[in-house]
Amino acid sequence: MGCLPLLTSFLSYQNCSETLNLASMFHNQVLRQNVEQLNKESNKSAFIILDLYGAFLSAIKPQKNHQAGKMMVQIDDPLKPCCVGVSSEYSCGSVDESTGAKKYGICSNPERSFFWDTVHLSQNGWHAVYSSLKSSLHQLYS
Repeated sequence: MGCLPLLTSFLSYQNCSETLNLASMFHNQVLRQNVEQLNKESNKSAFIILDLYGAFLSAIKPQKNHQAGKMMVQIDDPLKPCCVGVSSEYSCGSVDESTGAKKYGICSNPERSFFWDTVHLSQNGWHAVYSSLKSSLHQLYS
């Protein structure tokens, strides 16, 4: 949550909100404890946790380029959205009601963005997250 551009805009898209990320980590800790309890009660590991938090962080805060298998996932300014309103009163996709003029701008390299807008990942962003999760997905089929 703390890395969404909606929230990082207040930090000039430079840092995630540590407070909100701590809340996410606390939520995940409680979730992990409850899933472990459910698995104990059912006498099998019927429930597993897919660590999206860790996958997002490793995709957002990689080295210069995130190695995704044989494909290099290149991300420019991972906390900055590609599509933004021209001012704080507008968002991605906004148009002037009277003239129909666009009130948003698109980054020059959308294929290198992590977030499409202030809350949604781009295709490249999801690819980077999937690349981080890929090695742990085998648990779903065991």
